[in-house]
Parts: sequence; C-alpha cells; structure tokens
Amino acid sequence: MAMSSCPVVVGNEFCFDHEVQLQMKEEWFYNFGGFTVKDIYGKDIFEVRNHIFSHELFDMYGRKVAELVRKKFAWRITYHIYSGFEMIQRRATLHLRHFEFRKKGHVYIYQPPYATRDDPTNIDNMEPDIIIKSENVNFFQLISEVKMFSGGTGEEYAEISKDRANAVLGGTSMQTYLLTVKPGVDVGLMVMCALFFNIAVKQEGRR
Repeated sequence: MAMSSCPVVVGNEFCFDHEVQLQMKEEWFYNFGGFTVKDIYGKDIFEVRNHIFSHELFDMYGRKVAELVRKKFAWRITYHIYSGFEMIQRRATLHLRHFEFRKKGHVYIYQPPYATRDDPTNIDNMEPDIIIKSENVNFFQLISEVKMFSGGTGEEYAEISKDRANAVLGGTSMQTYLLTVKPGVDVGLMVMCALFFNIAVKQEGRR
C-alpha cells in the first residue's frame, strides 16, 4: 500500500495502492434522485443519493458508508461528514471560503471520541487538515481545475479537472470532470469533498 498522510474518514477499504480516476458530471450533483460515480472504464464505484439537505454515499454492494449533511444557521456554508456506527459519528466538518474569484474549502478532521449529530460545531482552534482550492472560477461560478491537498504539508491528495477529462475520456462534455485520487488516499473522502465543493460554490453564488 502506498503511504499518504491523508486522514481516513470514509474507510480504509477505499484507500488503494494505485491512482484512481473517476468521472463526475456536474449535472449529477443537482439530480434529486442521485447518481453513480464511475471509473474511466465505465465501472460503477459509488452511488450518491441526493436529498434536500444531505447526500448519502453507498458502495457498490449497497452499503451506506458516509453522509454529507448541511449545517443549518451557519454564517459560512458548512457541511458535516458522518460515518461509522449508525452514521452518527461526525468525522469531518467542511466549510467554504472565498477570495474574489478563487474559492477555498477547509476540511477539519475529528479524532475519537467523535462528536455526534447533536453536538455543537467547534473548530475555532483547529487548523484545516485538507484544503480544497479552485485554480480557476469565472464570473458564472464555473470551475475548471480544483486541487485537494494537506493543510499542513501541502501534499496533494486529489485533483478535479475538466482538461484531464477531455484528454483521458476523449472530447467529453463541458460538464464532465475527472477526479484523480493519489495512491493511499481515501477515495470516498475525496468524492465527498468534490461533492461538497461543487454544491457549496453554487450555493455561494446564489447568496
């Protein structure tokens, strides 16, 4: 297994010793019913079920492995990732920050004993474990390049790219992204981060 400093949130079974490339289409994020996440060969890897304030992640055996839930009454757009026993353990908090046309997501990873759904959010004294940074966001809130990397060391964990989607998949639509995850990184967590960032940027644009 290739080593990575990336925290494991969704599960060790989603950390692979090789690079993983997944297709993600922008319109999927707004499909109320949900969608499947496929690899570049068309094989189903995850299923996402969308709800009004949450998004459930299932593996391809139908097992629910994580849930992304929007925090109500937050000054910044904020989501929590729940996983573990009965999906009540708060494993991470994600919130959106913006600087002109560049957007950033900060991801804070919790250590056991985990907070639960009813506990207050307290990240004031925490540094982000993962930073999600847009390389290019235009006036219409369209993203073409996103990096996910360690907030401490700068180690790159994953990349979302429209250009790589065109190169690898061969002239795909403008709404298709390629999520490339480095070896040893929790692929489920990176899918959750990509889902959060896309939705949060759109929500910020409507404020």
